[in-house]
Amino acid sequence: MIPFAKTPADDFRFPPSTATHVESACRPSPWEGIVQSASSAPRLRTTVAPLIYAVDDVPDLTELYTILLEGAGCTVRAFNDRAEALTALKADPIKPDLLITDYAGVSIPVDRFVQCCLAVHTTLRILVVSGCSRTDVRFSQAGPDRFIQKPFTAEEFLQEIRDTLAA
Repeated sequence: MIPFAKTPADDFRFPPSTATHVESACRPSPWEGIVQSASSAPRLRTTVAPLIYAVDDVPDLTELYTILLEGAGCTVRAFNDRAEALTALKADPIKPDLLITDYAGVSIPVDRFVQCCLAVHTTLRILVVSGCSRTDVRFSQAGPDRFIQKPFTAEEFLQEIRDTLAA
């Protein structure tokens, strides 16, 4: 039997949700203040694990984000089309805590996508991922909360998620 290699996500775990871990139901969750203060809107949550929408037109990247984030204890909904993600954001009664999207995309320009998402969920935190440098990224109106430039390590990505949720 070949042992599994240790991944960076093994050293960086978000707290488990109370929905999946009975033992954590008796003590306060370390996510409680971050997740619940991130939005003034009431939430119908059964878990305190962050809900994250990952949007990228490259399926391999949304799969990578999903693996890293779920391994760190987050709940992830992955989309390979911005229009599909926007439709889900409008329809889903449980709103995400964070949306991750690539700067480049084909269905809706990122500037318009960010504006539409914020119109639906005004306190949504948004992280833009790009191969461009921060100085090359422009938004005409309200922009993302955070930006991370590719390439990045798993540790840098997960720390950026933690920082964005805590902001």
